[in-house]
Amino acid sequence: MKYLIILFLPLITSCNIFPDNPENEMPEDKPFLKKYITLNDGVRVDCESPFISGELIIYFISEKESNRSWITAYDKESLEVVWMWNDAFENYGAKGYGQLSYLYRDILCISQGNLSYGIDVKNGETLWHQNAESGYSIISGFEENIFKVTWNEFSEDASIMQASIHDGKWEEILSTVKTDSFSVRYFSPIAFEWQGENYISFVFQKQIINPFSSSSWLNLYSTSKDELVWVSDTIPTNSINGLGGPGGVTFYDGQLLLGNKALYSYNIEDGSLEWWKYYGNTFSSTRNRPKPHNGKLYANNESHFLVALDIHTGNEYFNVASGGLCSQMQFYDGKVFETSWANNKLFGFDANQGEKLYEIDAPFYDRFGENDDLWFENSLTIDPETGLAYTSDSKHLLVYEFD
Repeated sequence: MKYLIILFLPLITSCNIFPDNPENEMPEDKPFLKKYITLNDGVRVDCESPFISGELIIYFISEKESNRSWITAYDKESLEVVWMWNDAFENYGAKGYGQLSYLYRDILCISQGNLSYGIDVKNGETLWHQNAESGYSIISGFEENIFKVTWNEFSEDASIMQASIHDGKWEEILSTVKTDSFSVRYFSPIAFEWQGENYISFVFQKQIINPFSSSSWLNLYSTSKDELVWVSDTIPTNSINGLGGPGGVTFYDGQLLLGNKALYSYNIEDGSLEWWKYYGNTFSSTRNRPKPHNGKLYANNESHFLVALDIHTGNEYFNVASGGLCSQMQFYDGKVFETSWANNKLFGFDANQGEKLYEIDAPFYDRFGENDDLWFENSLTIDPETGLAYTSDSKHLLVYEFD
């Protein structure tokens, strides 16, 4: 217990609003910055995009120097700490959460490797935890079911697991046995409802490293009927050595959308490829995936441009300069927002025309001073009720207001 007190005391005492500005007045040279707090006594941390639950903003934090990690829930208005969670670090020395987690009805489901947890977001108490033999640090869900990908460390077989958010008891629903020199892998499935039936969709890949060869297929599986509905033809690629096979999938209005070096749209009814467009360089990372919104597919390319395409036809609405692989895009009031670590900016664009409306520098960055490392992280969440944007620069929790 003494260890825990020493561990968290600096985190709690460092959370004063405007610590360098006791009168709570924002400096004029920090446009749109509404409020901020210092994290972890100024010791640098990594922050994933936070979750919003009621009056809470929930940050996933890991300290760069010590690798210790925790989850902190703040009051959205006051930014006071409501609860902190670090059971995975305390019990296993593990971060506990991956880059994708799932929140539904006050239960936060997280996973890192073989560990998975369910947390009550009202008080930060652990509801359940599971310790499997293996697993990727990504979890997805739909309503009360969660999904994750695992693999067998020795045979390299792969499987997709399903569990309830209430107990986290994983059960295998799909598996593939490695039968040749090609390794097998599932990419993180997405779950959704379509015309009264529940589905998951995912990419299955076979790959060999030397000499490199890779093939990928899109799959649709009905969790309502417990059956594989279809497997697509091999997903086309158009780059040297066959690289560019896509990973994560999104679903919108009867279309399954995915992309890496190209963007693709598949019809849910039969798995036919309706359109695909190759741009070169990647459109997708764990933190930043192509995202559908209001009939358009928005995608950020690593070569620093943002495109918006028609979901059903692939026709391009706009192609504008951006910050490369950014935070996950956020939509509010007809605008699309993102933060970019690559060029240290917070961007806002008109979601219909692509006009750049905001290009904001990180507020505490000092090129030639001791704060030359205070860059925007690829971390951003916008509150759909207030329009407030929550992000971080590795030392501060930052809140922006654009109205």
